[in-house]
Amino acid sequence: MRFPWAILSMLTMIALVSGLFLGIKSKRTTETEIIDFYANSFEKKMREQGVLIDKSACYAVVSNRFWERMRIICDIDTSTFIEFPVGAWGQLLIEEPRIGLRKGI
Repeated sequence: MRFPWAILSMLTMIALVSGLFLGIKSKRTTETEIIDFYANSFEKKMREQGVLIDKSACYAVVSNRFWERMRIICDIDTSTFIEFPVGAWGQLLIEEPRIGLRKGI
């Protein structure tokens, strides 16, 4: 039985092209674009629930976790917030954003 070099080389080429594409995407996507995307999503979700919130209530925190590029935090009020953990290419790392409570309030 011969080793399938053609299949291995095709899979290697696909992996290289995908890696190159994702590397270029991570360099071209700015933090401002990522913040604006999730702030607009937050504003839309709150508007659907009947709550009027300005998207300036959202800000980013640099993450020190391995797969996270940043965390977008949007304040609902003084005691609650929604957190969007964002990956290297601007993708949301969990299915739904986390709802959190501030400590000490």
